[in-house]
Amino acid sequence: MSGSASGVKVDNLVIEKYHDFKIKKNIGYLVFGFSDDISKIVVLNESLNKVPQNAPSADKNKKWEQMVDDLPENDVRYAVIDIFYDTKEGSRTEIYFISWAPDTATIKRKMLIASSKDALKNALQGIRNHIQATCKADLDLAAIISEKIKSK
Repeated sequence: MSGSASGVKVDNLVIEKYHDFKIKKNIGYLVFGFSDDISKIVVLNESLNKVPQNAPSADKNKKWEQMVDDLPENDVRYAVIDIFYDTKEGSRTEIYFISWAPDTATIKRKMLIASSKDALKNALQGIRNHIQATCKADLDLAAIISEKIKSK
């Protein structure tokens, strides 16, 4: 288990599930949070990937709304998910790391997610895209894809 500035460790199952998500492609997305005793970052939810690899990008992105719905209104979470988009050069896939800290979460929980984020990101290799969201509007997929295409 790797640790963070907050003293919170990353559970080994988090790394194993992320490997399955990234390499095996059998998981659509993962949602992480804190153990009850706040000693570890743990897997709270995983969605199996049921969309064929040759499906259009729009079909592959349907899991995005499900992931957003899985984020609680009053507590913090992390998530990883693939975003699919099309450019002139063809279809692209990018892994996104999401820090979810809604305005309605307690200050203590917001500080906890901020101080443990780097430990989790370092444990999950290959992440280049990070979204810090405080409300569901920050997770507008069309806006995220548009911004990604503009930055290319």
